[in-house]
Amino acid sequence: MQTNLKKSTLYNGDIINGVPVITQLNLDDLVAGKIYRFMFKGADMNIGQSWYVPVIIAKGVNAGAKLLLNTGIHGDELNGSRVIQQLFATLDPNQLSGTIMGVLQACPNSLMHISKNWYLSTDGGDYVNMNRTFPGKLDGDSAHQHAYLLWNNLWLNNVDYAIDLHSQSTDTIYPLFVFADYRNPICQRMAELIPADQIKNDEGEKGTLETTFIEHNIPAITIELGAARIYQSDYIARSIEGIHNILIEFRITQGECEHNAHKHTSFVGNEMLSIRAKVGGYAEILVQLGDEVSAEQIVARQLNPFGDIICQYTSPIAGKVLSLGTGATREAGGLLVRILFNK
Repeated sequence: MQTNLKKSTLYNGDIINGVPVITQLNLDDLVAGKIYRFMFKGADMNIGQSWYVPVIIAKGVNAGAKLLLNTGIHGDELNGSRVIQQLFATLDPNQLSGTIMGVLQACPNSLMHISKNWYLSTDGGDYVNMNRTFPGKLDGDSAHQHAYLLWNNLWLNNVDYAIDLHSQSTDTIYPLFVFADYRNPICQRMAELIPADQIKNDEGEKGTLETTFIEHNIPAITIELGAARIYQSDYIARSIEGIHNILIEFRITQGECEHNAHKHTSFVGNEMLSIRAKVGGYAEILVQLGDEVSAEQIVARQLNPFGDIICQYTSPIAGKVLSLGTGATREAGGLLVRILFNK
């Protein structure tokens, strides 16, 4: 739940590339009918400098719901940044009833390394998946501290609904895919306003941003857009279309929802199964995203350097291909094929 104790927006006096730095945000402090750009001061580096997160806010001329669009928790997942950039380029705050906050590069450490993980420099180095750390720890490592600052100083009391934008990790790919906890009817409605290829009715995972918001009674979904490290125009465009539907649903903007999950015939499943490499070798994937597979169908195989088949993989269940490993080499444990199905 959100706290009744609201903090004021705090400017520390710094300017980065012409953009003011804030250490704390209260949307109520901002004048309505304007678009704002800030750099939010996050955790400190080992060299005594800080990580900064770009934030863009469209505060409507009329009061209304507050929607968060977040991306960049995983630094190799970039499609979501273009969604926010393109969406905000079309927003007119004089036509909004409510506020839209876009957070880009939520995990700047990971983005700098083009990696899923936050790099720790302490004691020779280590790695943290920041999307398992929320709501963070003030007395934790720098990744947990950064998560704590985002949660407590940027998002708390400033968000009514949240969308976390991701993609698959490097050397893997999703279609346009949504995680949503259907136990919450608002989350289900948000998911089904996205013209996604596939949706997983998912109870969430502790420490993720989506689940943490839901635990605090703030409806949230995660949108996965395709592959890492690239921009994919179809997935970006359909995500923007779905977000526009959500803005209309929550009466932040006006219009009609024309293209949604129902019209796109999105496949909804409640379980997924990952088929992973058992050995190291060259990977040959024998199915495509969205393919229907049957139980015992051969979906992948691995070859040794001479081209001999050393391992063959079948799907133990029937379902739809949700994700693929795209890298031509795979060591043991690497993703080959992921299947979405209903149990």
